[in-house]
Amino acid sequence: MKGFDLMAHVTLKDIAKSLEISVSTVSRALNNKGDIDPKTKKKIKNKARELGYFPNTAAKALKGKNSLLLGVIIDDNANPFYAEVLKGMEKAARKKGFHLILVNTAGRLEEQRFAVDFLQSRGVDGILLAPVRDNHPEDLDNFTVPFVIVGRHFDKADLLEIYNDDETGGYIATKRLLENGRRKLLHICSRLNIFPSRARLNGFKKALKDHNTEGTGEVIEISNGPEQVSNKLRDFLARNSEVEGIFAFNDLYAMEALKVINDVGMRVPEDIAIIGYDDIPYAKYTSPMLTTISLNEIWIGEKSIELLLKSIEHKTIRKKRYMQTPVLNIRDSG
Repeated sequence: MKGFDLMAHVTLKDIAKSLEISVSTVSRALNNKGDIDPKTKKKIKNKARELGYFPNTAAKALKGKNSLLLGVIIDDNANPFYAEVLKGMEKAARKKGFHLILVNTAGRLEEQRFAVDFLQSRGVDGILLAPVRDNHPEDLDNFTVPFVIVGRHFDKADLLEIYNDDETGGYIATKRLLENGRRKLLHICSRLNIFPSRARLNGFKKALKDHNTEGTGEVIEISNGPEQVSNKLRDFLARNSEVEGIFAFNDLYAMEALKVINDVGMRVPEDIAIIGYDDIPYAKYTSPMLTTISLNEIWIGEKSIELLLKSIEHKTIRKKRYMQTPVLNIRDSG
């Protein structure tokens, strides 16, 4: 899988010049056409690799050929959740002879718009998108290739989507805390312009209502990633020392919360129970080990590729949306 850069594109002419041979010879060698000496062909291919040459996939697309490239746009490539999803994508794409180009938007809408234009200009056959926000369908109007929404949900009937039943996940986590006798709860949510955050918050509120504890839940919103959890949670605990349980938007938030609670001299789960979300590989290495909502990220990646390739091949797609039901993985923290 390749990330993108904006360095100058290496051309056939560059390869030919470096080897002091004709451009037509280079072209025939790289396209396995014509009668070329095997040693010369190998020399040309090695030089192309050395210079970082890639075929002009946009030109191939104009000729009606598949580029065998798929674009992947995510909003945080440092998140272990996406690392697992990408494993599934790569595995499924490779089986079908496709390669991935990854672009990270760092949660910025202008970067997402640039990424869509960039990937389409590179001639990708389709795009897998984890949007920066999902409450504005107009963000999707500039696609000219098939695309699948990954991990998000829009209220737009004709979209292809793979996402999680995050409201149920939020409900299960909160229910676990309540049934363990924790009444004063805190939900550390992410920015509310993305579906998973809104859905998990809804699940949190629904569980409180169903257990007649609506007035005992607090919420703090994190807009700039896990590093913001520490300061906000310290401030919250200074004003709300009676909190008994925390449901975190994801495992990274939960791990930050675990560190803060230890730093202020409290114990997990004795004083405050913590439940995370995603069940990333690191979750079982914390102390105590993290109780968390578990997802099959590999399945998300594989299914998204399957759905996108069906769209690229113009196959009949009877089911446009796939929603995964999460489960609770009980460990030691809550």
